[in-house]
Amino acid sequence: MRRFAVLLAILSGTSAVLAADAELVKNIIVPTGWKGEQIPLPPSFAREMQFKGIEEARFSPGMFQEKSNSFFSYFFVFKIDPGTELTQKNIERELLTYYQGLSRTIFNSRKKKIDTSGFSCKLTKATPVDPQQIYPPGLTEYSATVQWTEPFVTQKQQSLNLIIQTWTDKTTGHGYLFACVSPQDLKANIWQSMRNIRTTFYRNLQK
Repeated sequence: MRRFAVLLAILSGTSAVLAADAELVKNIIVPTGWKGEQIPLPPSFAREMQFKGIEEARFSPGMFQEKSNSFFSYFFVFKIDPGTELTQKNIERELLTYYQGLSRTIFNSRKKKIDTSGFSCKLTKATPVDPQQIYPPGLTEYSATVQWTEPFVTQKQQSLNLIIQTWTDKTTGHGYLFACVSPQDLKANIWQSMRNIRTTFYRNLQK
């Protein structure tokens, strides 16, 4: 719980929950035990990011438990201001900046140094395989790998798998990026849990 409190303190350092985006919050439904926060983009820990908007993140019950089968497993949704191109190159740049800033900020808060120059983010275009086929119009999927140093628990190098889906709302012009994240193998149960949450989110968007 202490690590989660530290995370929330850092994520919410510049802003309270944005009341104007209550609709987005309402559409995200998670099982008991998942916790989360809404923060502005760019976040306080990665001001170099060019995406502007909000992020909704939800963390699994085992997020900060190294021996849990859901350790560092979570998902986030970016709702991005109109006019932003969600190209593969732009997403790679933004996520790399995000994870570099997050790791650096946590290490700095503990009076430790971290070299983030070796961090990487690589996306590969993928074909959505969810059997229910409930997607927003124009959705694009990527599989991704982030190589970084996990700062909260182990403070060791970690390889994160990400499944990223992006689309642009044709009515409002907002861009969306939904990312499921875990160091677990893609066949692990946590991925099905996150896919189920994502499917419910997409259903709610269509209501």
